[in-house]
Amino acid sequence: MNARDFAKEFLLLEVVSMHKAGVKLHLLSAMLHGIESAGAMLDSLPFKAKGQGRKRFGLALKKLFPSNYQLVNSQLDLYGVLRSHMSHTMLPAKQVIVHANSMERHLSFDDSLLSLSLNAFYQDYRAAILSLINQLDSGKLKNKRIVFENLELILERK
Repeated sequence: MNARDFAKEFLLLEVVSMHKAGVKLHLLSAMLHGIESAGAMLDSLPFKAKGQGRKRFGLALKKLFPSNYQLVNSQLDLYGVLRSHMSHTMLPAKQVIVHANSMERHLSFDDSLLSLSLNAFYQDYRAAILSLINQLDSGKLKNKRIVFENLELILERK
């Protein structure tokens, strides 16, 4: 499987399906993991290179997301308080408040707590992954091969 197909199938379409189904907590987790995976498609290292999570997460925020994400990331380690916490506990850190619908409070601080709108984050994530896919399609980014033979079984079940 190549990076473009992986991004379309797993970083975009599965996340869109979760959003349409009204999934919230797992949607947030999938998007945070997707950001790190997107970063793996942006750098020159092999997809499964070890110890690159934080760098790749930051790279994807910088290259694919609106600039306010990078600004917030410089003030609060989004990898630590969101991505890592969601991986290990399925909850964001206590410094983050996630709102299901409040678009206007997205990425704003209130008494040192970061407000994150799940819907605004979804819209920005979706645009970021579409941008990534377009860059892979155009040849601007190398379409890395992703060697996960076990994913072929997932794709065959459709």
